[in-house]
Amino acid sequence: MRFVAISCLLLITLALSQCTKSQPELAPKIAELIGTWQLVDSDSTYAVTLIFTLDTDNPPHDITSFKASGKSSINTYNLNLFAAIDGLMVADQLGSTKVAGSPAATQFEQQYFKNLKAVARFELPTANELRLYHGGDLPRVLVYKKLN
Repeated sequence: MRFVAISCLLLITLALSQCTKSQPELAPKIAELIGTWQLVDSDSTYAVTLIFTLDTDNPPHDITSFKASGKSSINTYNLNLFAAIDGLMVADQLGSTKVAGSPAATQFEQQYFKNLKAVARFELPTANELRLYHGGDLPRVLVYKKLN
């Protein structure tokens, strides 16, 4: 009897250990954001990048959370970006390194960070082009091309 009980317990433990957490399903439009993007609009004379990685600590529901990072004109930066299937996007908690640079590069970077923090929506016209629309005094768009 004891052998049967131990065998049943072992089988249950084995069966439960085979259960794995399923990966969250991302809408195709949201999944296309994942990767490395480079700023290409007329505002950039610098090799500015933006990297989207899925925030695995916060699985997607109606809104998908990304840990974003990149390199601006001088400093590296990171922030949280939240995207919805309807194109809504919100940025939060932008942080960066504090390396000094030329006045022009510093001014560009401050404006870039200000625009990035004010992102309101995104658009993917093609699989290799990302547009981040931001508000503020002068509503504009940041245009990126996908590197990978």
